[in-house]
Amino acid sequence: MNISAIDLNLLVAFDALFSERNVTRAARRVGLSQPAMSNALSRLRALLDDELFVRSGRGMEPTAWAQSLALPVREALARIEEALAPALAFDPARLDRVVRIAMTDNSMAVLLLETIERIRETAPNLDLHIKNTRPVGMTPMLDDGEIDLAIGVAAELELRHRAAALYTDRLVGIARRGRFGPGGPTLAQFVAAEHALVAPRNGPSGAIDAALAARGMKRRVFLTLPQFIFAPYAVAKADLVACVPARASRLPRRSLDLEIFEPPVDMPEFTVSLIWHGRDDADPAHQWLRTTITEVAQEVIDGSEDAIWAMCRPQVATNERELAETPV
Repeated sequence: MNISAIDLNLLVAFDALFSERNVTRAARRVGLSQPAMSNALSRLRALLDDELFVRSGRGMEPTAWAQSLALPVREALARIEEALAPALAFDPARLDRVVRIAMTDNSMAVLLLETIERIRETAPNLDLHIKNTRPVGMTPMLDDGEIDLAIGVAAELELRHRAAALYTDRLVGIARRGRFGPGGPTLAQFVAAEHALVAPRNGPSGAIDAALAARGMKRRVFLTLPQFIFAPYAVAKADLVACVPARASRLPRRSLDLEIFEPPVDMPEFTVSLIWHGRDDADPAHQWLRTTITEVAQEVIDGSEDAIWAMCRPQVATNERELAETPV
């Protein structure tokens, strides 16, 4: 094929179609009308002798040929954008596209509202689509172009993926205010209580049961939930005990009259990261978005660090003493 016969705008259209899986959204992303994008798709099909995208219940699914073209085309466009960057200074106020971010419910509780506020201030024409997903579902969505970014615990990363730590967190206990003494539950009280277990696949909740099993103990799990966001309401309504990420636990605490305590078992920290595909490394809009989210995370964490750990601090000494006295 003679490369001089290829209109570069067709590659831009292909990249938008692969990302959006929808002609109307792809047209909006690159500033075309819907008929113009349909015409570009027709020209691409004729040029490459392939359907490229076929309609399905989920929108437009790429063919195998389109899948194989997606990464080379994105990388080629990124190189062109990078080469032209000095002459085309990026201005987020002029950004007119859809950005799709996959987040766990925990990271949504910590970062989403502040991120929305910042983006609306600096990029008012950007449309933000948030997908709630588990950590293990994030990298396949990045690979398929379903999302632009992911925020959660990094799992199953390959060389083509990138990750940057946003903040660390750990599990704390929540219960009805006054249920336990000022030092929080003893180990025996904790095990005897009826628990709400949050069990996202590959999430941190399994650490509780692993720590108890190491001591030959097992808690009573009355309710199993798929997301942390429901746990405080279940705890308040049914007088249960649950372990949730500390940074998210503070949000509904006062309205539901809950107290936060340090679990009487050792809880390791886990890291919540910003995750993306390497093909977007040089995309100016993507770079701006990553920087914005990182800055928001730092501001949120700086503003809440002392308050969060102060909620749990009085319980630490009591629980550590009991652990030392409890036979293995």
